[in-house]
Amino acid sequence: MSNITVSIDRIVIEYKDVYWNFFNPFKRRLCDYYGIKEYIKPWGFKYHLHIKESADTYLHISYQQSEGRSLKHTLRIETNPLHLNRFSNWLLPLQNNSSSIWFVRSDIAFDIPFPMTNVFTTSLTGRRMNLYEGTRYYGKKSQRQQHGYCRVYDKRAERLQKKGIDIGHELTRMEIVYCPEEKIILPNLIQHPPEFDGLYSCKILTDTESIKPIRRAMLLAVQHQLMTLQDFSGYHKRELKKALDSQQHVNLNLLVQQNWDDMVTVPCAILCGTVNRGRAS
Repeated sequence: MSNITVSIDRIVIEYKDVYWNFFNPFKRRLCDYYGIKEYIKPWGFKYHLHIKESADTYLHISYQQSEGRSLKHTLRIETNPLHLNRFSNWLLPLQNNSSSIWFVRSDIAFDIPFPMTNVFTTSLTGRRMNLYEGTRYYGKKSQRQQHGYCRVYDKRAERLQKKGIDIGHELTRMEIVYCPEEKIILPNLIQHPPEFDGLYSCKILTDTESIKPIRRAMLLAVQHQLMTLQDFSGYHKRELKKALDSQQHVNLNLLVQQNWDDMVTVPCAILCGTVNRGRAS
């Protein structure tokens, strides 16, 4: 599994107790500097700013001003951790004008250097797989921000289509949402790597010739998006699972644990200036 890379593709952070008297001039400065306009929703996080420096570099800021007498509310940011340095001058005042900073959720990306036809993914919790424009989705669109939502797609084709760049080798991306039941105070995030092995199984098909023809036909039908596992009976699904035992297993938990320190240290340092490596409570 040494050739599989793991990264945080998207991270969502909350700043607690941010005063309106700070946020209001703060958002005006952002709008003036980037030449953008805020948009307002009638519920939840009411004020929204979307900053886009390039096709890849973005920062989304939202502020949850509710009705009532309170003068301080929750501010949320969403971005790719690789972009945090670009916006550090704007993020530092948020650290200084909030009572605490919390991790909400992130998208954990596994980049597997094989074509999608060789990457077999299944839900272990009964999530139905849906196919749309070549992407496998596990979970409904309404569950996009919920823990365990997953999508698997051809990363090489996506880069070529969106950016006109051919990376020169096959690459399949598996993205899983990590959204803990309780938000984690950001300095302690390093103590809380996600666990996905109970949610999904991922196999790399390296020797399908050893699989019986009927099981191989099932694999081909699923891999080429002609059918889904839900189209087969329980018996055939169990037999296919046995047949896949000989293929290379991707240990999702182990990969995250091996890379978690590198993935979260810099974001924690930029956003709150500290990393607590003590024992998780």
